[in-house]
Amino acid sequence: MRRSFPLLLLSLAWLSGCVSTGPDREPAFRAGGPAREAAPWEIPEAEWRTQRIVRMRYEGPEGSGTLRLVLRFEDPDSFHVSASDRLGRRWWDLNVLEGNAMVLWVRERTFCRYAGDLEIPALSLGPVPASAVAALLMRRLPAPPADTGVWEETAVSGRPDRGVELDFEDRRGRRWTTETSVAGPNRWAPNRWTLWSGDRARATWRADVEGMARLVESDTGLELRWTQPKPATELAAPLPAPAVPSGYRPGVCGADA
Repeated sequence: MRRSFPLLLLSLAWLSGCVSTGPDREPAFRAGGPAREAAPWEIPEAEWRTQRIVRMRYEGPEGSGTLRLVLRFEDPDSFHVSASDRLGRRWWDLNVLEGNAMVLWVRERTFCRYAGDLEIPALSLGPVPASAVAALLMRRLPAPPADTGVWEETAVSGRPDRGVELDFEDRRGRRWTTETSVAGPNRWAPNRWTLWSGDRARATWRADVEGMARLVESDTGLELRWTQPKPATELAAPLPAPAVPSGYRPGVCGADA
């Protein structure tokens, strides 16, 4: 498996409620104070400071396999993801602090640092913020509109018995369409979304009623499916600051990593 493939899986979190828990489950931990309504690309505050396990299956031109991802999530700018295979062997760790990311390639004992956006070579989605990794795993929309006022105007028409459709461009000029619905108090959840290239769908994502998420990349022939088998739990302690372990050396970082 090429290094680009696990990095892709790492960044799935951005694509897009909650990695989590399926439509009928309650969040494991609720932040104190009144919660504001979360837009489809925002992770609701009730999901902050939680820990969850995600099981992911990937199939594509480079083969197929299964990963076990552990997401420890403080907030959208601070979280940790660890990936291992079904035998318990760690592949990589992703540490995000204040929006900047550090990836540890455990088997190669190398590391990469990223300031700002990440670009995942195995996907044709283009650059995404580091926070998109958690957002994808937590089944939120990967990218917000360049003009969030578009959503504010559209959401007014939303009702619990009717979904809301949104067609927008992100800050990089990429076109997205999404269908969302109300998923409990103070939150909108994406049901499906598509990233477009002209009139052609580059990537499509949807979630089913049993909590399974499915992403299909038409350009690469990649299909990813993931689910969270158990409810999230409260994060026991603050995450430590990212640090490079002894013996790790700089890796090959960038678009060709």
